Amino acid sequence: MACRARGSLALRPALPHNGAAELERATFVEERDVMSRTCCCSGGGCGQLESIAVNRREFIGTLAVGAASLAAAGELAWAKPSGANEARLTVPKRPQDWNYPMTPPRVYQGKNLEAVAMPIGGIGTGSIWLDGQGRLGVWQIFNNLSEIRIPDSFFAVRVRSGGAGDSPAAAGDKSVVRVLQTAAEGPFKPVASLRYEGGYPIARLDFHDPGLPVQIRLEAFNPMIPLDTANSTMPCAIFRLTARNTGQAAVHVDFLAALQNAVGSQGAAGIEGVKFGGYGGNVNRVVREKDWTCVAMSKSPDPVAAGPVVVRAADGRRVEGPEMLWLTGVADLTPQVAEALARISAEGGLVLADGVQPGFFRTIAALRDAGPESSALATVFADFESGTYEGWTLTGDAFGSAPSRGTEAGQQPVSGFAGRRLVNTFTAGDGPQGTATSKPFTIEKRYIGFLIGGGRHPGKTCMNLRVGGKIVRTATGKNLEALEPATWEVSEFKGKEGVIEIVDRESGGWGHINVDQIIFSDVPPEGLLKKGTASHAVAQALGLPFREAEPATLAPGQPVAIADQAPPPLKSLADAWKVAQFTRLRGFQSGEKGYRTVAATPDGDPLIVEGPLGKGRVLLVLAPGLPWSWGSVLLASLRGKPLAGGEQLVPGSPGWGTMALAALDANAAALAGWNKPEDLLAWFSALPAASQGPKEAASPPGQTVNGALAVPMALKPGDEGTATFAITWHFPNVQRFQHWGNLYSRRWPDAAAVARHVAENAQALWERTRLYHQTLYQSNLPEEFLDAMSSQSCILRGPTCFWSEDGYFGGFEGSYGCCPLNCTHVWNYAQTHARLFPEVGRNMRISNFITFLHPSGETSHREHAPHNAFIDGHCACIEAALREHQLSPDRRFLETIWPGVKKAVDWLIEAIDKDRDGLPAGHQWNTYDTAVSGANTFIGSQYLSALAAGARMALLMNDRDAAARWQAVLEAGRRNQNDKLWNGEYYVQIPEPQPARDYNNGCHADQLLGQWWAHMLDLGYLYPPDRVRGALEAVVKHNFRRAFHGFKQDPRRYVPDDEGGLLICTWPHHDRPKSFILYADEVWTGIEYSTAGALVYEGLIEPARQIVRMARSRYDGRERKDLNSGPGGNPFNELECGKFYARAMSSWSLLLASQGQILDGPRGLLGFKPRWRPEDHRSFYTAPEGWGLFVQRREGRQQTERIEVRHGRLRLKELVFELPSDAAGAKAEASLAGRPLRLASQQDGSEIRVTLEQECVASEGEVVAVALRW
Repeated sequence: MACRARGSLALRPALPHNGAAELERATFVEERDVMSRTCCCSGGGCGQLESIAVNRREFIGTLAVGAASLAAAGELAWAKPSGANEARLTVPKRPQDWNYPMTPPRVYQGKNLEAVAMPIGGIGTGSIWLDGQGRLGVWQIFNNLSEIRIPDSFFAVRVRSGGAGDSPAAAGDKSVVRVLQTAAEGPFKPVASLRYEGGYPIARLDFHDPGLPVQIRLEAFNPMIPLDTANSTMPCAIFRLTARNTGQAAVHVDFLAALQNAVGSQGAAGIEGVKFGGYGGNVNRVVREKDWTCVAMSKSPDPVAAGPVVVRAADGRRVEGPEMLWLTGVADLTPQVAEALARISAEGGLVLADGVQPGFFRTIAALRDAGPESSALATVFADFESGTYEGWTLTGDAFGSAPSRGTEAGQQPVSGFAGRRLVNTFTAGDGPQGTATSKPFTIEKRYIGFLIGGGRHPGKTCMNLRVGGKIVRTATGKNLEALEPATWEVSEFKGKEGVIEIVDRESGGWGHINVDQIIFSDVPPEGLLKKGTASHAVAQALGLPFREAEPATLAPGQPVAIADQAPPPLKSLADAWKVAQFTRLRGFQSGEKGYRTVAATPDGDPLIVEGPLGKGRVLLVLAPGLPWSWGSVLLASLRGKPLAGGEQLVPGSPGWGTMALAALDANAAALAGWNKPEDLLAWFSALPAASQGPKEAASPPGQTVNGALAVPMALKPGDEGTATFAITWHFPNVQRFQHWGNLYSRRWPDAAAVARHVAENAQALWERTRLYHQTLYQSNLPEEFLDAMSSQSCILRGPTCFWSEDGYFGGFEGSYGCCPLNCTHVWNYAQTHARLFPEVGRNMRISNFITFLHPSGETSHREHAPHNAFIDGHCACIEAALREHQLSPDRRFLETIWPGVKKAVDWLIEAIDKDRDGLPAGHQWNTYDTAVSGANTFIGSQYLSALAAGARMALLMNDRDAAARWQAVLEAGRRNQNDKLWNGEYYVQIPEPQPARDYNNGCHADQLLGQWWAHMLDLGYLYPPDRVRGALEAVVKHNFRRAFHGFKQDPRRYVPDDEGGLLICTWPHHDRPKSFILYADEVWTGIEYSTAGALVYEGLIEPARQIVRMARSRYDGRERKDLNSGPGGNPFNELECGKFYARAMSSWSLLLASQGQILDGPRGLLGFKPRWRPEDHRSFYTAPEGWGLFVQRREGRQQTERIEVRHGRLRLKELVFELPSDAAGAKAEASLAGRPLRLASQQDGSEIRVTLEQECVASEGEVVAVALRW
């Protein structure tokens, strides 16, 4: 899918003191900006989504099956607590003969720095973006997706003449201080300029300033070590600052790292210096251990933010148990509060409601008073419980085929409706429009009451009363999903005929309307409307006896009386809670109906009441500001199970966590607290005299405290020295689509523990990341290929992806939250993640074929709710299953998913090819957000590739019947598609009599997408090679444009008019159908890269380079404005429907095609058939357990192969290579680390296969060498 994004989806946590109205945010329900309620798919592709009707517990049970399958398949074995017994990572071996020329990474300078921003973070950990000014420009470490900058966080250098022991006075006080960025930080002056080398995953910044007598370089990275998932999923950013003395005199250099304690910011905007509403009680503590120094940053839980409360073990892992909620500022029984209480009542758990005010009890009393007899006062006109729109006339598509069951896919939770059905025009997102008009009725009663929510667009998202054809009353939502009661007084129209009209004429943000329970009444209908709602359910479940509630005060100094039956630890905490105002509850007697007083005023008025709430328990705190120390004791006492050793209750809000700033130097100077940059500059300038200070600093309410570390070094002329700093973070609480937490919290309890792991493994983490970087750039592939591959690998480690504590890996189509989740027809194109980190690919396949597979074998094209398959994505799941097997060391993974794969292949045939002729038929939903119909090779080639992959896996599983069935359909499809769909130049489509969004005779860039897959999987040609080549040449000829002046990119524009790209579909014969493929006139880099990869496989190198060069030239660091999902130009952020779009990971196929890799890990098979410079080829490769550099050279009548194992190991039984076409009778010799290997070889045309007599294992640092002579 490629959606028309209007903004971003954010997990908006509640800020402290915002009260219970913020509960929906505090419980981490995914919600979109007011400017972006939906991904707004232009074609309504999301309209195929089903309503989220799955019971929450059933869904959680489904996820548990997936988690168990991951464990059974041996995945995530590394995701365990990091401890003293953990083996340290070793520094890799670097033999001398591994030195090859490097293709230089791309460099940005001057104007080409304005859009640069490289995310630095691990897989699913969050990231910090290092921008083109050298600033830490965006912070997304707080489970946030907002692009905010944390103040007072930067690096600086101070240089003075003299040696290490010289004081500033001795040096004549001629020190130079610069902040290492081109923008000033208060009194810290910026450097004049910088040079940014952006070879991901390492950013190298060289700073230039005439005032600095040394050369300064910053190397910023997060450890990225292919195949080492554990050390590539660390929540940290590491910064190596190196100074080189190029002068004639000795100098003293101090490097400074400054960091704000941003715990409590939750990634929200509005921080001013150290001031912010969420700050207060922030604590910095200096920690010194062997070889490193750290400023550990935390925050007091007080004041407590509304949200869950969780139990965590000493090692940081979340401990399962009953749900616990802490609500704050409960002024009334709002829909959000009611939903939370109703859930606890229905499902069990504990809820602490703090600051409960009289309004809450008045609402409870009113709902209790609205007894059954009151229904006689009203007539229900429409409640939509029948499941149909009988009696209503619909126009447009907004209302779907039936009333909604509640929250729709991609929508934040809908609450406040009565019963099980309602009108909710988000059934297909915000895009579709329409109206629903009731049957006419005579107005007989004084009031019309109803429940309404959704968008606030007067006249566009509204409910109207029409009398005599004119609108006489209207109401809209409030840009909230919660439905609230609304009333029209209509006595003036008594006796007249009216109709009710529900309108959705808005497709932008909040472009939908929610309506339910339309009633006619002669009494104000507010109370009647709440019947059947969550509020009504809570009123019935809360049996607390009381007569009335009123505000009251307590004289200063009056203590809180703790009841005898209260948990004993409260006795010692009596003075911690100061009460001034409270709610006096009259008519309550402790012990009545199971409710008891836990704490009271000296006069006996209850302050805390505990008792039943349906299947759960409730603590009603009748005064505000209950301390965490009190509440955690109370909740722990009601949990039903004592806390085990080391376990503790902790806040579950997404902003709760820790940070740390570390220097890998035990003698680093540490400043635990500073607030003003002037004070920091004074401290820094006075080093080393100012190096000692308090070891701890704390902040008052509404403020935080900053920390700083400085590392000194003395440099003689020609010397250089490096200081290494790390920023680590640990924010374990977030809930994304019922997936709790972050995977890293299973490994570390806090940010200081992460810093310790970094410090203990720092050199190895750096050297292995640098080795990957070096090996990748030692490839002699076209520089634009390497640039595309490396830059877009950051998608896996940026805001597009997350990895939950339950082990689920989730990826959006693009950030922020565009079109969740693991969308099969977008990730269809992505290759990078699976090739660099096969475990990620296997994780996604377990979701496809076990967790979310329909019983019929149909896959879910999204995974956040029930969904049907999109055909291209369904094919991709099958193809990727074979890829993941090939990237595995053994058969265990395939055996785990095989039953689901088999069902999926059979379902695919039945769904689109009932007559088994290999031609797709019917309507086939796909990544263009619409369906294509009939026979075509866009879907057809993927169908054939999926059949071939399925047959290959069936043979591996010894299921010969399935293999034979699928192979027969495959052969028919090869023949029939080629015969019927070739127009002499390229492959076309034959639509169904009932067409869809078709392309007919169009030249589709994706017409051979399945062939691209088949080559990567070594499945051979699906069509005649000459036609494959010809069709791809036609795509370049007709679809590639050097500029778009005079051409309308529609419906979205991703390319400025003065730049070029590859269009998705064109009609060379000027016969574009009336209803055509939706995004034909757009340019997507993911399609450009997959097409270029297909071209390389056919030896069409220059056209491929032309496409990739153009694509990467559009991301050269210069900002491009007025683009969809833009601005554009950031080299690490390619746009489609959202930023950091997953489809762009098709770029890794440029490597696979260039080297022609053949791989079957369980079989011990590895081969290469380079298309790029086969006479002198070097390229990075990955295998299931190791990676390194492949080198091939041809000279005379000899070809040599060199497979260097630079990381891990390589298990080999068979090798495959390609010889020149005129080579005949080739003989093979092979060796491992110089030791000859016994082998047999067989040549078939230009292919030669070398089979080893015995399986061998090449270890890290060893080389497998093969010589082929003819």
